[in-house]
Amino acid sequence: MSLSNISWKNILLVVVFLVVLSFTMPYFGFGLLSVFFFVLGVVEWVTKFILPWIVLYWGIRFIKSFELK
Repeated sequence: MSLSNISWKNILLVVVFLVVLSFTMPYFGFGLLSVFFFVLGVVEWVTKFILPWIVLYWGIRFIKSFELK
């Protein structure tokens, strides 16, 4: 998904998710700064561990389709 394909629906969904997190987390003893660090931690974790596997999967598919031609 390129930056030009991001719709207002997706942006609204992310904003609503962040607002819900910022209102619900203080009830569990976490402040707004903790919510910010939690979101950053999730993004870091996904970038470190999930994204390489996705790139590897699509890279292998590309190589296999290139070899078949």
